[in-house]
Amino acid sequence: MKIHIARVVAAFWLLVLSLTSLTLAQTNVTTTGGTVNTLPLFTPTATNIQSSIVTQTGTTSINIIGKLNLPATGTATASAGKASRALAFTASAFNSGTAAAVAQNFQLQAEPANNDTSSPSGTLNLLYAAGTSAAAETGLKISNKGVITFAPGQTFPAGGPFCIATAGGFGSGGTTFVEPGFTVPAANKCTPWSGFTKTASTVILTTSGAACLSSTGKTLTVSASSLDPAFLGTNPASDYIQLTRASSTGSFTGGTDQGQFAGSADQVTCTSGLLSLPDSHD
Repeated sequence: MKIHIARVVAAFWLLVLSLTSLTLAQTNVTTTGGTVNTLPLFTPTATNIQSSIVTQTGTTSINIIGKLNLPATGTATASAGKASRALAFTASAFNSGTAAAVAQNFQLQAEPANNDTSSPSGTLNLLYAAGTSAAAETGLKISNKGVITFAPGQTFPAGGPFCIATAGGFGSGGTTFVEPGFTVPAANKCTPWSGFTKTASTVILTTSGAACLSSTGKTLTVSASSLDPAFLGTNPASDYIQLTRASSTGSFTGGTDQGQFAGSADQVTCTSGLLSLPDSHD
């Protein structure tokens, strides 16, 4: 009996010594002075935990006090560039035909452009996918110059879209004046406008000017000036176009470029393809 008790006591103390050794072998990586609701972060030496720049507000909001980096998925090579990691958004819409909810997935990501050239670049692209499908390009993207490429079929809302294509053009290409929100002024009145000028296949300039409608309402004079006089010249640094119509209402069916460059002009439908019009409008 005594031998049995001695064995139990010995086993107990052996367990105590083992737990003590385990405790002493552990490294304390906690520290005092943390910030409430802030996610912890190991220090560079990995010996302490300190507050990070990420905080959680309640159960539905996370704040990042700094820049959120979404780096490239790899390093570009001559054969292929690499897009960034994507910033994803998901909504849920109910499909009455299938009686089920369908995820509506959008994502923004930076993508390479002009890879393996002397002037590599990039664009910020919008992608979309429904349900479990893979995200695909929508056609909407922004260049590194801030120029927006719209999806095919895009129309510009507000104010009766009004666009003008002219022949003769500035520089080496045609000219297109695009004013998404422009509304023809009342007879014998003028109104300012602003938009873009396509001076060549790859050159798009911010443009502004004034538009005046004749007292009969049949002739619209649109003046245009560019921020870059290289395409308009400096004497004068402007141009103007006159459009005509048969009555005081409706679309303009003809016209001419009356300024520094001569040629025909016509009112065309505002679409996403205006900044890359076919040669027939140049």
